[in-house]
Amino acid sequence: MNTRIRLIHRSQFSCEPILRRCPNGDLLCLCQIGGVTEPSPDNRVAWFRSQDNGETWSAPVNVHPEDGRAVYATEVFLLDDVIYAFLTFHNGKFVNWTCTTMQSRDNGHTWEDIGVFPGLPNYSFVRGMIRRRNGEIVIPYQHYPVTPEDNERLVKQNGYCWDSLARYVENGVFISRDQGKSYTRYPGVQIPLKGENQPNWTWTEPTLAELSDGTLVMLLRVCKTNYLWRSESTDGGITWSEAVKTDIPNPSNKPKLLALPRGRIALIHTPNFCSPPGVNSLLARVPLSVWISDDDMKTWGYQKVISDFPGGFCYPDGVVEEDGRHIRFSIEYSRYNLLFIDHEVESSPEH
Repeated sequence: MNTRIRLIHRSQFSCEPILRRCPNGDLLCLCQIGGVTEPSPDNRVAWFRSQDNGETWSAPVNVHPEDGRAVYATEVFLLDDVIYAFLTFHNGKFVNWTCTTMQSRDNGHTWEDIGVFPGLPNYSFVRGMIRRRNGEIVIPYQHYPVTPEDNERLVKQNGYCWDSLARYVENGVFISRDQGKSYTRYPGVQIPLKGENQPNWTWTEPTLAELSDGTLVMLLRVCKTNYLWRSESTDGGITWSEAVKTDIPNPSNKPKLLALPRGRIALIHTPNFCSPPGVNSLLARVPLSVWISDDDMKTWGYQKVISDFPGGFCYPDGVVEEDGRHIRFSIEYSRYNLLFIDHEVESSPEH
């Protein structure tokens, strides 16, 4: 196994980096920085660039012009050599939560605000896009149905988003069948936010994979349950099954699914438990692991530990390179260090 780890950035706060390969070959990483915690009025989103496959990285540059609002990035994808970054704005408490889309036509050097993604409501996060084998683009999202009246109440009371009256988080998809010219929204599975045996809030952070028969699988983080949850669609994302708990341990941490050649599916995550559930979840986010399934996510025969160093490995996101062997991704470590990781996948015996 060959794994390379490099430091991208270290500061008082680094959160949820997203790594992508630019059209010109550069690696680009967008990450939330600024302040000392999340959420905070000082949170901003910056980009970092590597021109040597992750060995060295540039200093941070803000993606969005400064306007006093807190900023958060939840997805970056490329389409026709254009880079799209999906940003959230809020007041420092995830209230007055609105969304916009940034566009770059020069490999991430400069960015233009092109407005809200069509059909995306406020209080939503766009998540990791996939392209199906039939060419369709599928983009998962999570949405909290906070009404304008409830938002105003939170503003007046100086509350946080989790003080809202929203009863569930909706996890659905946007689908484009015309190469990104238009999108249709399909609401999916709802995860309760409040009620008996339910946490007060949960960040579901859906991630998608397509199985060999075309079934779409959505894995979900459901806080304080100690496992990942799973929903499926057998009609291309139009309808979704109720979420069920898997046997994959998860300490309330974002997972990331990635498609490998020959139908293999990779899962980057931290398979561990919080004890009791929800307590010290940051410290439970270890070991950082790459699992690979050769049988449509029935089993995970390839399980490699990237690092079991004590601390918290949070929010992995990245790409599978064209050679099909290298998984390159970014991750935050203990909220301070932003890391680049290049994992060369060992071939399975049948491959």
